[in-house]
Amino acid sequence: MTLDELKSLRQGEVVVFTKVDERIREYHNHQVGDCMVFLEIISDVVNFCRNGIDETHVISHFSYEICHYIESKIKLEREKKLNSLGI
Repeated sequence: MTLDELKSLRQGEVVVFTKVDERIREYHNHQVGDCMVFLEIISDVVNFCRNGIDETHVISHFSYEICHYIESKIKLEREKKLNSLGI
């Protein structure tokens, strides 16, 4: 995901971790394939809800560098569908 794509996310959009660098503490508890719900960007801090928006949600805070580790779930599903169709 590009930084511009990250900044254009709307509240409630779902992203998926596509890679995780174990050396970066900020991403330590996340695995490839984990989904998060975008909440907001406040003062260069990107906030996601890890377990969905309900009473048990866990908020994760990231820098803009998170854009290198995530992709929109909708985009990934679309690409997977196109690949399965051979397009």
